[in-house]
Amino acid sequence: MNLSYECVENNASRIPTRLAMIDGERGTTFTYSEMNSQVNSVANGLISMGIKENDRVAIYLRNVPEFLVAFMAISKIGAIAVPFNIMLKKMEIEYILNHSESRVIFGMAEETEESILPNLGALPKLEKIIIVRGQPNREWNSIETPYEDLLANNSDKFNALDLPGDHGLSILYTSGTTGKPKGVLSTHESWLSQAILNAGFVVPMAEEDGIITGAPLFHVYVVLTAFPTLYTGACFVTLERFFPVTTLELITKHKLTHFMGTPTMWAYLIEEYAKNPAKYDISSLRLGQAAGSSFPAELGRQIEKVFNIDLVECYGATESSSTVTHTRVGHFVPGSSGWPARGWAIKIVDDDGNEVPFGEVGELWIKGPGVLKHYWNDPVNTAAKIHDGWWKSGDLAYVEGQSQTDCALHIVDRKDDMLVCGGYNIYPSEVEGYLAQHPKILQSVVIGIPDRLKGEIPKAFVVLSPGQTCTEQEMIKWSKENMAAYKAPRVFEFTTMDELPKTATGKILKRELKRMEMEKSKVA
Repeated sequence: MNLSYECVENNASRIPTRLAMIDGERGTTFTYSEMNSQVNSVANGLISMGIKENDRVAIYLRNVPEFLVAFMAISKIGAIAVPFNIMLKKMEIEYILNHSESRVIFGMAEETEESILPNLGALPKLEKIIIVRGQPNREWNSIETPYEDLLANNSDKFNALDLPGDHGLSILYTSGTTGKPKGVLSTHESWLSQAILNAGFVVPMAEEDGIITGAPLFHVYVVLTAFPTLYTGACFVTLERFFPVTTLELITKHKLTHFMGTPTMWAYLIEEYAKNPAKYDISSLRLGQAAGSSFPAELGRQIEKVFNIDLVECYGATESSSTVTHTRVGHFVPGSSGWPARGWAIKIVDDDGNEVPFGEVGELWIKGPGVLKHYWNDPVNTAAKIHDGWWKSGDLAYVEGQSQTDCALHIVDRKDDMLVCGGYNIYPSEVEGYLAQHPKILQSVVIGIPDRLKGEIPKAFVVLSPGQTCTEQEMIKWSKENMAAYKAPRVFEFTTMDELPKTATGKILKRELKRMEMEKSKVA
């Protein structure tokens, strides 16, 4: 078994001249034969660097064709891909590369220059950086190799290794309540089974279809977007960064049939299309999908009406390799994340792990073919979060139905303090950990506050060290320099320890801070 064989190599033999990818920004096209040749050259290049089975290779790229070529090359040779957010900065990157012990990284030239090269001394395991899309205005560092060299200097012949289904494929890092990201190890079998599920049942596709997404490829969303497309033999259009104008232009130009994205992205698309309906021809669009954050029922109805399409809503997680529940095409149910996908089961439990009656709120546990193998080098979290094959989601929910496999899921809230900003998961404790490294900060507390477009944005309550002074703009600037922009607090409020609401034991009451913020928004 090999994901790369199923998604690229097999189609290069079966439908060699069909389009596999279109670079949305540059307009470059790749047939399945051409894509497979590039994958093979990159695979041989990695082998020439000494990469072998189970070695980790990181991917620090935007949504460009090189991302999918790199991922498939890593898969072909049995190495393990470590994709991570292009928005991450020095401290975050250092942790991921060192924890995964990645030996090689594919890096976007601009971001690599800014956030990796100055920090090489803190990355002892990193041996090679493959630079994508850019030439440095200096001499090449000995650790750097241009991506183009892999294509030019290596054979374009390579047969994918036949691997056991439970062979490691990818480690995606997801932030945790402890403040340190957890590496979710998924396998060829788990991601391939989910790609087949998504292509056949969740967002049905055919070879003639064209698919575009605003969601990042470094996210588990890739198992719902790019991989089902390639498995089917359809065409995937890359969108380097999501902009509603660009997205609608690409749908118009290439007569695309599917768009998948977060509720925030859909809101932006509706806003742009409503302003310029004559500018775009969206008649080819027939299917939409949404996931990633709370999905208002009214927005779902509006999407179906404005774009005249069928809409599917999903629930899933990094730890589930994407889809767990979904509404069915032509049977959208506003307000629900649908019912379990084929092969999946869900149950709602109390704090002791006992299943509660249907209709009662409790913690959502899930079980199915995409559940993670384990957390990378983290037996404690693995034991805490996985019980007899069930993954404990931490989400509060209830179900309507009569069985674990035939019931409608309703997400109520999150059990922990995680907030979702435009589809990105943010764990306040992780942000607080970074803020704690600011020399002027004594204490910080981060919560989510309502935002019209992004759902929530992070706000930090900051207590300065004695004698220190600081402005909100200074804090915002420092945060953006040291962590991903979506994690960086947009709002800072300077306070004192006495003013922060606390329990009798001194624990800060985040829920009380949230309540106070809600009261402010009502007054405003």
